[in-house]
Amino acid sequence: MSTLGPHSRARLAAAGYVGLVTLAALAYEIAGQPEAGRAAMTLAAWPGEIVLLVMLYPLALAIGDDALLGETVFNFLGPLLHGAGALVNVLIVWGVIAFARHFKAEYSRSR
Repeated sequence: MSTLGPHSRARLAAAGYVGLVTLAALAYEIAGQPEAGRAAMTLAAWPGEIVLLVMLYPLALAIGDDALLGETVFNFLGPLLHGAGALVNVLIVWGVIAFARHFKAEYSRSR
């Protein structure tokens, strides 16, 4: 039986996080967007979802689409936004870790 290395486990955890947030957002949409789950869904993909909203909201206003303003009907935009926000979170963490490794290598090389 093969064991997973640290990089494989990290990728599996990242994919699991993105998938779990997307599935939870889909279940939240199917349940009719109950008020009790709004904070949990926002927190699950924060701050990546906010970064995406800052980039997408001006585009939505420019083309005249107000779907981001809060519809109460079922749509797939919400789960996709939460999943993309989770993906942005994974990319942020990856970037911070890559920067820390690079900084450590440069520090070790300069000594």
